[in-house]
Amino acid sequence: MRPPAMRSDTATRPSTDAIPLSIPASIAVAGAGAFGLFCVDAYRKTDDIHVTTIVDPVERAPIPGVRWEPDISGVLDDPDIEIVHLATPPHVRAAIAIPALEAGMSVFCEKPLALSLNEADAMIDAARHSGTAIGTDYVMRHHPAFRLLDALASSSAFGAPRTFSLQNFAQRLPRDHWMWDTTKSGGIFVEHGVHFFDAYGRLAGQPLHLWATAPRKHAVEATVLYDRDVVGRFYHEFGFPAAVERTTGIVFFERGYVEIDGWIPERLHGKIQGGHAAVLAAALPSGVPLSIDEGAPIEFEARFGDRKDEYAAAVVAGMRDLARRHRDPDHEMVVTAQDARASLALALAAGRQAAGTRSCGIDTAPVAPLER
Repeated sequence: MRPPAMRSDTATRPSTDAIPLSIPASIAVAGAGAFGLFCVDAYRKTDDIHVTTIVDPVERAPIPGVRWEPDISGVLDDPDIEIVHLATPPHVRAAIAIPALEAGMSVFCEKPLALSLNEADAMIDAARHSGTAIGTDYVMRHHPAFRLLDALASSSAFGAPRTFSLQNFAQRLPRDHWMWDTTKSGGIFVEHGVHFFDAYGRLAGQPLHLWATAPRKHAVEATVLYDRDVVGRFYHEFGFPAAVERTTGIVFFERGYVEIDGWIPERLHGKIQGGHAAVLAAALPSGVPLSIDEGAPIEFEARFGDRKDEYAAAVVAGMRDLARRHRDPDHEMVVTAQDARASLALALAAGRQAAGTRSCGIDTAPVAPLER
């Protein structure tokens, strides 16, 4: 990059995600761990998402205007609650989600959607039969970096994608952390990798073939061949000091590349052999301001705000998206239950092969779409 030649050419436009609900939504949050309370705090900073209830067997410090219930049965008969946000460990989600869906509430589920496709399908069936909806908290899809990546990839300026690589060097977790109990988490691919299978894989088409390994106890790697002849590589390792953890993703196209720094992105940058106007036109649908270098080839970048603030904003955006779908069956969600199921199917297949089983088939057959 040559900073003096850089200039910002795209105007900032708020996405639909950032528009508050016209009628506030009343929700319950199940799971009052650190992340659940982070989400509660994010919602309470808005005027359109009202947390009325927290479901957790252990009551923490009182929160003004919020009641505590020890289990989901305490909210099933509440006519004011539209949505239950599941911020529990994965192994208990289906047992909470299905009664809530059957009671007429929609469910906003942390990733993964479930620990098996049978559980996922049972949840999807419950939503379909009750006329409700399921959302999954794939925060990257609601982040401006991935809106911009989608816009660039969808344009003709870059050409078709060829390959991409995701390197996730994450901080160490304690030995007794529930993520290392695969009966509770599903393992790294399922608990964590689904984010990236979804966000990057959707650029490449349907997965056809998979190779996966676990080179170390806390590390996994997968290579996927997609039906558009795109090769995707995913590496995750939870073995680094927090001060040096890093996540980078790079997508190579016919005429350039796009790289994203940070799992909650802090910067997107890239290079393209093409015209200035073509890059502008490609970025415009995202509404993300882009700085462009006038050199040849063209270099560009976008920088994003505080990671914690962007994370909270993405959670809120996902909840708003689900609330709109809950109220309007014709609303098209950014992340559908089928999206969550497809990435879960790939993660489960990767986990099986990394564990050394012969089978590495990917069950991508969709179940019936959610209907009201």
